[in-house]
Amino acid sequence: MTDLETAGRAEAPPDWQNLIYEVFNPDYSVGVACDRSGLVVGLHLGHEVWDNSDEWLAREVVRTARLAYLKSRVGRRAELLHDGALPSLADSLGMPTAAQYDLLEKAEFGRDF
Repeated sequence: MTDLETAGRAEAPPDWQNLIYEVFNPDYSVGVACDRSGLVVGLHLGHEVWDNSDEWLAREVVRTARLAYLKSRVGRRAELLHDGALPSLADSLGMPTAAQYDLLEKAEFGRDF
């Protein structure tokens, strides 16, 4: 197909059931992945973590996991809206918008992230 033939076609929706939402801290030493329900399905620990205390690691895992959970909620919001739900429903369920998530991530990891 040419570009003109595909220009009028709607893009296929993502495979909502299998999406994974990942968040890494600024130095990529800790990463957490959540599925669409917010369940943690993956954890990345870089070799840099061993240079820090257990308290630091626990704090970093929890804050990164919290952001990964919220990112999955943004994805769930997009899924609901794609399926025809009104934004007010997603708001009432406490699902953040992508812009709200970006602000939370910047607040957590710093302005330049």
